[in-house]
Amino acid sequence: MDIGAFWEIIDSAREENDGWEDMYEPLIYRLVKLEAGEILLWQGIFAEYQRLSYKNKLWAAAYVINGGCSDDGFDYFRGWLTAQGKEVFLGALKDPDSLAEVEATEEEVEYEDMLGVAADAYFKKTGAKDRKYDLFYAELEKYPLADELKKEMVSEIEYAKDIDIEWDEENEDDLKNLLPKLCEAFDF
Repeated sequence: MDIGAFWEIIDSAREENDGWEDMYEPLIYRLVKLEAGEILLWQGIFAEYQRLSYKNKLWAAAYVINGGCSDDGFDYFRGWLTAQGKEVFLGALKDPDSLAEVEATEEEVEYEDMLGVAADAYFKKTGAKDRKYDLFYAELEKYPLADELKKEMVSEIEYAKDIDIEWDEENEDDLKNLLPKLCEAFDF
């Protein structure tokens, strides 16, 4: 499993249904076709992208888009962001305000299912009757990402220079100055 294969699986599942909203089953279908170890590596890449995208300015973007954003909501937002594909994902890290140009509904822009899709595919692949996530994560530890792969992932990311900026959710002007396009697009 490499970065290209990771994104190809996401893109093909999303394109099969003309959008991310109904890509869960096509994503499961694609992942189950892999060997169990490859599913675990796919999850490792996903988890690393989640970690690499845990940035303050991106959280501010999620806050504006969704009219608020809890800790869990930010995880689900980043799941949604990953489901949009590599170009949108990397573009949002370079400039979170660029999400104003991504087609999103007025409903919450979150995709919680992305966080568990690899585990669900793994259980299906291995025929596990009981979905014991502690066992899934124990197996996942046996498939750590290679340092070279992590370096490759990081090398493709160009973060906004103010990606770790502190912001105040009580100060609307602060957010309007930080993300003017998003605030305008979402009537914030």
